[in-house]
Order: sequence, then structure tokens, then C-alpha cells
Amino acid sequence: MSTWHCYEVDLINRSRNAFLRLLQLADLAVVAAAFVLAVALAAPGDDTWSTILEMRVTVGNLLVVAGYLAYCHVIFHSFGLYRSHRLSPSSREWRDLAWTVLAITVPLGALADLLGYEFATRAFLPILAGLVLAGLGIERRLLRALARSMRRHGRDLRRVIVVGDGERAFDTVARLTRRTDLGYRVVEMLPLEPCGNGNGAGSAAVLGRIETLATSEPIDEVFVALPLDSAQPLIRALVSMCEEQGITVRLVASVVDLMLARAQIDEVDGCPVVTIFSGPPDSLALLGKRLLDLVVSAVASLLLLPVFVAAAIAIRLDSRGPVLFAQERVGLGGRRFRLLKFRTMVEGADRLQAELEPLNEAHGPVLKIRDDPRLTRVGRWLRRLSLDELPQLMNVIKGDMSLVGPRPLPLRDVRRIDKAAHRRRFSVKPGITCLWQVNGREPEFEDWVRKDMEYIDNWSLGLDVKILLKTVPAVLSGRGAY
Repeated sequence: MSTWHCYEVDLINRSRNAFLRLLQLADLAVVAAAFVLAVALAAPGDDTWSTILEMRVTVGNLLVVAGYLAYCHVIFHSFGLYRSHRLSPSSREWRDLAWTVLAITVPLGALADLLGYEFATRAFLPILAGLVLAGLGIERRLLRALARSMRRHGRDLRRVIVVGDGERAFDTVARLTRRTDLGYRVVEMLPLEPCGNGNGAGSAAVLGRIETLATSEPIDEVFVALPLDSAQPLIRALVSMCEEQGITVRLVASVVDLMLARAQIDEVDGCPVVTIFSGPPDSLALLGKRLLDLVVSAVASLLLLPVFVAAAIAIRLDSRGPVLFAQERVGLGGRRFRLLKFRTMVEGADRLQAELEPLNEAHGPVLKIRDDPRLTRVGRWLRRLSLDELPQLMNVIKGDMSLVGPRPLPLRDVRRIDKAAHRRRFSVKPGITCLWQVNGREPEFEDWVRKDMEYIDNWSLGLDVKILLKTVPAVLSGRGAY
């Protein structure tokens, strides 16, 4: 992947994240404004605005407001308001908004009665619900227009492959190309003869090409425009491969009956599309995981600040070179990011790696050497205590990593992965710690991947907490830390 292409993908990701943050802040601003307006409209008497302006701002009131906005934020996530709606009809978004408004207004009425707030009149809740629904609807129409404009100018794009027989595939590509506001960039169209049944050489070539593309560059989605009866073998093989690698599949069809979990119906320019996705779906639990990452990382960074300083001083006194070591790793969806670590090797250690390949003690694509001659004296202690990983708390706060997840691999290791199923580890965010680490960090890559798959298939917030608690004794034991 070229440097320019990596920069382009990174720019797209930043635009997408910035837009999502803007949407989240706008939602909370709408709720706050609707609350104040509802209090004014529902309050008895003619001098309601002066009464509101004269209200005392107390710490208790501020905490209640902050808590309510945080509750609204969690509800918005749990009802899927921040999932991609670029192919969803407006009616589905309005339905989701209606249920969300109901979930944030009814508990507020009960809380206001319990605390004896005077603004909680009979008219308050209906007015608040109507204002919030109208405000969120208008705000999202405006932001949708902004998003369509951004996509027309090449921002917030999703990279897709289209697979199908000649006519269907060309029609799908034409629809996606015509609707530039949807933000799809067709990387490649892979045609298949209409008579193809998924068992021939043409099908194998299609599967091989998709695997090659997904290995060399980020692919977000694959559109399949094939007849569901005769092409079932190919479709099953394609869906299985994309599930392993965490790629979203959209089946362009009017009717489909698949024995697959987590499927939903979307549309593109009036044409129904069946979406099949793997990995943990957007949920309240995933929001909890992100909150856990932010809180624990922020608190740990403050508490461990003396350790950061001591490690930095020791590294500078022990050997020449920078304190931090930044290396490009592969993360969620196969996208690259710069992982931070305390430097534990001599300066220029990367240039010596090729000479040390014969000393590799790991089985598989990874490189692990117990007595690596490139390690510095301080570096050996940092690795034995896993203190070299502490700067990755910054990666967690930034959002490139999570506290718990499959360990991110260097580009050298990713290029040597020879099994497509192993790439499924990229369907979740990489982590600082994982099941493999707390179970001894044996240098057997198959065991490592099996632990990663076990984590992905059984993920829960409770499992993350359990792994974090097991990490402390695992680090103190130093088993496999080299």
C-alpha cells in the first residue's frame, strides 16, 4: 500500500470520526435546548422566561443535567442512532428516533416527580417529547445534507468491491456511482458469467481476487449481485471468507433466505440490499467498552505518571535514541496506525531484524526471540515487567486501540499470514492485553489466533473486566514476556 494511499485512507477515517462526534454533540445540544424550551412552555403563568433566568445554578442541578445528558447519550447509542444509515430509508430513522425519545422522556418524568421538581407539569413531558423529536429530526436532516455534500467531495467514503454477473454487476456499479451522496468508492468490479454456479474456475478466481485486495488495502464492503439460486455455492464461500475477515457483505436481491445471524435489509437507490455482518454489533455493551477504555486509561495515565517519568529517564541514561518507539501496526478493519512503546532496543534495531530471522523461536508469521541481542539493559527489565506497553494507553484514548483485544501485529507479521481465517482478528479493535497474554504468551501462533477467535466469539463487557483483572498477576509473573 502506497504512502499516499495510506494518507488518503487516514484522512477518510478522520473525516468520518469528526462527523460522528459532531452528530453526537448536536444531539445533546438539541436535547438541552428542548428541555429549556419545554420548561418555559409548560410552566404556569405569564412570566415564565424571567423565572427560568432567575433560577439558581447549583452544583446539584448541574450534576442532574450532566447525568441526564449522559443517560441520553447512552440511549442514543443503544438504539443505534450512530450506526451507518447511508442505505437506510428515512422511515427507519424516524422510527428509531421515536423509540429513543420515548426512552429518554418517560424516565425523566418519573425522576422529576420523585425529586419534586416544579417544572414537571402534566404538559411538560408531551411538549419535551415533541420538541426533542422535531429537533433531532430537523438536525439529522441538516447533517444528512452535510454528509451527502462531504461524500460528493470525496470525504467519508467506503471502499467496496462489486461481484456479479455482467448485467447485475454493471447495474449495481452504476447505481453506486450515480448516487455519489451515498459515499461509496468502487475499488473493483469482479464479473462472473450468468451460468456460473460457484464451483468453477471463475468463482475461484473471484474469491482469490477479493482475498488479495483485502490483504493489500482496506475493503469495507462487498456487494454481491448474483442470482441466489444458481450462485449459492459462491455466495456461501464469499460470505464465509468475508465473515472471517470482518468485511460487511451486501446481497443485492429482492428475496433472500439465509441461515446467517445479524442480517438487515437496506437499500441503494430503491433497490433492496441484504446486509450480513460479522463481529460484535453496535450495542450498549460496546459503548460501555469504550467508556471503560477511556476511564481506565485516563486514570492509569495519571496514577502511573511517576513510572512514565522514571522509565523515560532510565532509557535516556542507558542508551542513545528516543524514549518512545513508534511502529506502524495493523488495527481494526486492516487499517494502519502508529503504536507507541517505550524503546527497549538499540537505535536502528529494525535494520538488524533480517539478520536475526534464523533465531526466531515462534511458530508462524510472528518474530519472537527470547535473548534478542538488540535489547538494551533497561529494555530487558521494561519488557519483563511489560512496562514498555504503557504508552499504548495514549493509543487507547485516541481510539486506535482498546484495553482488551487481539494484540496488533506489525506489517512484517501481517504480510506473512497465510490463512484467511486468521485475518478475522482484524474485525475488532486491537488491545493492550488479551486472552493469549493472560494465558502465558506461548510462541505458538495457532494457539494465539485460537485465543483471539475465542475472545471475538464470546465477547462481553464482563469478559473484558475478567481479562483486565487477570492481566495484573500475568504481568507480575513475567511468563512469556520477552
